[in-house]
Amino acid sequence: MQIFTSVLKTWLFVIFFVSISCPLLASMCQNNIISVKGNHGIVDFQVEIAETPFDRKHGLMGRKKLGMQSGMLFLYKKPHKVSFWMKNTIIPLDIIFLANSGQITHIEHNAQPFTLKSISGGIDTIAVLEINGQSAIRKGIKIGDVVRHPFFSRFDNKWPCKVKD
Repeated sequence: MQIFTSVLKTWLFVIFFVSISCPLLASMCQNNIISVKGNHGIVDFQVEIAETPFDRKHGLMGRKKLGMQSGMLFLYKKPHKVSFWMKNTIIPLDIIFLANSGQITHIEHNAQPFTLKSISGGIDTIAVLEINGQSAIRKGIKIGDVVRHPFFSRFDNKWPCKVKD
Protein backbone atom coordinates (compact mmCIF):
# COMPACT_ATOMS: atom_id res chain seq x y z
CA MET A 1 0.00 0.00 0.00
CA GLN A 2 2.89 2.36 0.78
CA ILE A 3 4.33 1.83 -2.74
CA PHE A 4 0.92 2.63 -4.25
CA THR A 5 0.69 5.84 -2.18
CA SER A 6 4.20 6.86 -3.23
CA VAL A 7 3.45 6.25 -6.92
CA LEU A 8 0.16 8.12 -6.61
CA LYS A 9 1.89 11.12 -5.00
CA THR A 10 4.50 11.13 -7.77
CA TRP A 11 1.81 11.12 -10.47
CA LEU A 12 -0.14 13.86 -8.73
CA PHE A 13 3.03 15.97 -8.61
CA VAL A 14 3.67 15.36 -12.33
CA ILE A 15 0.07 16.28 -13.21
CA PHE A 16 0.29 19.42 -11.06
CA PHE A 17 3.62 20.46 -12.59
CA VAL A 18 2.39 19.92 -16.16
CA SER A 19 -0.85 21.81 -15.49
CA ILE A 20 1.13 24.80 -14.20
CA SER A 21 3.87 24.61 -16.86
CA CYS A 22 1.65 24.36 -19.94
CA PRO A 23 0.09 27.83 -19.62
CA LEU A 24 3.52 29.31 -18.94
CA LEU A 25 5.00 27.60 -21.99
CA ALA A 26 2.06 28.71 -24.09
CA SER A 27 2.59 32.34 -23.08
CA MET A 28 6.11 32.32 -24.52
CA CYS A 29 6.82 31.95 -28.22
CA GLN A 30 7.98 28.59 -29.44
CA ASN A 31 8.65 27.65 -33.05
CA ASN A 32 6.41 24.59 -32.90
CA ILE A 33 3.42 26.37 -31.25
CA ILE A 34 1.11 28.97 -32.73
CA SER A 35 -1.40 30.68 -30.44
CA VAL A 36 -4.63 32.24 -31.69
CA LYS A 37 -6.29 34.96 -29.58
CA GLY A 38 -9.79 36.36 -29.98
CA ASN A 39 -13.12 36.62 -28.18
CA HIS A 40 -12.89 32.86 -27.66
CA GLY A 41 -9.76 33.23 -25.51
CA ILE A 42 -6.45 31.68 -26.54
CA VAL A 43 -6.07 28.44 -28.50
CA ASP A 44 -2.69 26.80 -29.05
CA PHE A 45 -1.82 24.50 -31.94
CA GLN A 46 1.27 22.31 -32.23
CA VAL A 47 2.54 22.99 -35.75
CA GLU A 48 4.93 21.64 -38.30
CA ILE A 49 6.66 24.42 -40.20
CA ALA A 50 6.60 24.50 -44.01
CA GLU A 51 9.05 27.18 -45.08
CA THR A 52 10.97 25.58 -47.94
CA PRO A 53 9.41 25.43 -51.42
CA PHE A 54 9.35 21.60 -51.18
CA ASP A 55 7.60 21.61 -47.79
CA ARG A 56 5.08 24.22 -48.95
CA LYS A 57 4.34 22.29 -52.15
CA HIS A 58 3.57 19.04 -50.33
CA GLY A 59 2.02 20.40 -47.13
CA LEU A 60 -0.43 17.91 -45.63
CA MET A 61 -0.96 15.94 -48.85
CA GLY A 62 -1.30 12.23 -48.22
CA ARG A 63 -1.81 12.56 -44.46
CA LYS A 64 -4.59 10.36 -43.15
CA LYS A 65 -4.99 12.18 -39.85
CA LEU A 66 -4.04 15.33 -38.00
CA GLY A 67 -4.13 15.75 -34.23
CA MET A 68 -6.98 17.86 -32.87
CA GLN A 69 -4.60 20.60 -31.65
CA SER A 70 -2.14 20.17 -34.53
CA GLY A 71 -1.56 21.89 -37.82
CA MET A 72 0.91 23.04 -40.42
CA LEU A 73 2.21 26.61 -40.64
CA PHE A 74 3.32 27.82 -44.07
CA LEU A 75 5.78 30.73 -43.89
CA TYR A 76 6.75 33.10 -46.71
CA LYS A 77 9.49 35.71 -47.05
CA LYS A 78 7.17 38.56 -48.02
CA PRO A 79 3.43 39.20 -48.29
CA HIS A 80 1.87 38.14 -51.58
CA LYS A 81 -1.14 36.37 -53.05
CA VAL A 82 -1.06 32.77 -51.85
CA SER A 83 -3.34 30.10 -53.29
CA PHE A 84 -3.95 26.55 -52.06
CA TRP A 85 -5.81 23.55 -53.37
CA MET A 86 -6.76 20.23 -51.82
CA LYS A 87 -5.41 17.90 -54.54
CA ASN A 88 -4.09 14.72 -52.88
CA THR A 89 -5.16 16.00 -49.46
CA ILE A 90 -7.11 13.29 -47.67
CA ILE A 91 -8.51 15.17 -44.67
CA PRO A 92 -10.76 18.28 -44.68
CA LEU A 93 -8.93 21.39 -43.49
CA ASP A 94 -9.58 24.89 -42.27
CA ILE A 95 -7.11 27.12 -44.11
CA ILE A 96 -6.33 30.31 -42.18
CA PHE A 97 -4.56 33.16 -44.00
CA LEU A 98 -2.43 35.60 -41.98
CA ALA A 99 -1.06 39.11 -42.58
CA ASN A 100 2.36 40.15 -41.26
CA SER A 101 0.56 41.86 -38.34
CA GLY A 102 -0.40 38.35 -37.21
CA GLN A 103 -4.05 39.10 -37.94
CA ILE A 104 -6.31 36.54 -39.61
CA THR A 105 -7.48 37.96 -42.94
CA HIS A 106 -9.41 35.00 -44.37
CA ILE A 107 -10.54 31.53 -43.30
CA GLU A 108 -11.53 28.84 -45.76
CA HIS A 109 -13.71 26.64 -43.58
CA ASN A 110 -13.72 22.87 -44.10
CA ALA A 111 -11.93 22.78 -47.46
CA GLN A 112 -12.90 19.47 -49.01
CA PRO A 113 -10.34 16.78 -49.86
CA PHE A 114 -9.16 16.14 -53.42
CA THR A 115 -10.68 19.29 -54.94
CA LEU A 116 -8.80 21.43 -57.44
CA LYS A 117 -10.61 24.63 -56.44
CA SER A 118 -8.12 27.47 -55.91
CA ILE A 119 -8.34 28.90 -52.39
CA SER A 120 -6.80 32.34 -51.88
CA GLY A 121 -6.54 34.59 -48.88
CA GLY A 122 -5.86 37.83 -50.71
CA ILE A 123 -2.76 39.73 -51.74
CA ASP A 124 -1.15 40.38 -48.35
CA THR A 125 -0.64 36.84 -47.04
CA ILE A 126 2.65 36.18 -45.22
CA ALA A 127 1.67 32.89 -43.56
CA VAL A 128 -1.03 30.23 -43.69
CA LEU A 129 -2.18 27.91 -40.92
CA GLU A 130 -3.87 24.63 -41.80
CA ILE A 131 -5.84 22.85 -39.08
CA ASN A 132 -8.53 20.16 -39.05
CA GLY A 133 -11.72 21.06 -40.86
CA GLN A 134 -14.37 22.63 -38.60
CA SER A 135 -11.77 23.38 -35.87
CA ALA A 136 -11.95 27.14 -36.45
CA ILE A 137 -15.71 27.13 -35.91
CA ARG A 138 -15.50 24.77 -32.91
CA LYS A 139 -12.82 26.93 -31.28
CA GLY A 140 -14.49 30.25 -32.19
CA ILE A 141 -11.61 31.43 -34.40
CA LYS A 142 -12.65 34.30 -36.68
CA ILE A 143 -11.29 36.82 -39.16
CA GLY A 144 -9.63 39.61 -37.16
CA ASP A 145 -8.25 37.30 -34.46
CA VAL A 146 -4.48 37.50 -34.00
CA VAL A 147 -1.74 34.90 -33.71
CA ARG A 148 1.50 34.75 -31.79
CA HIS A 149 4.52 32.89 -33.16
CA PRO A 150 8.26 33.74 -33.38
CA PHE A 151 7.97 34.23 -37.16
CA PHE A 152 5.86 37.37 -36.67
CA SER A 153 8.32 39.01 -34.27
CA ARG A 154 10.20 40.60 -37.18
CA PHE A 155 7.05 42.55 -38.08
CA ASP A 156 5.02 45.10 -36.18
CA ASN A 157 2.53 42.47 -35.13
CA LYS A 158 -0.56 42.97 -32.98
CA TRP A 159 0.34 40.29 -30.40
CA PRO A 160 4.13 40.15 -29.99
CA CYS A 161 6.12 37.42 -28.31
CA LYS A 162 6.84 38.04 -24.66
CA VAL A 163 10.47 38.67 -23.90
CA LYS A 164 10.03 38.25 -20.16
CA ASP A 165 7.06 37.05 -18.14
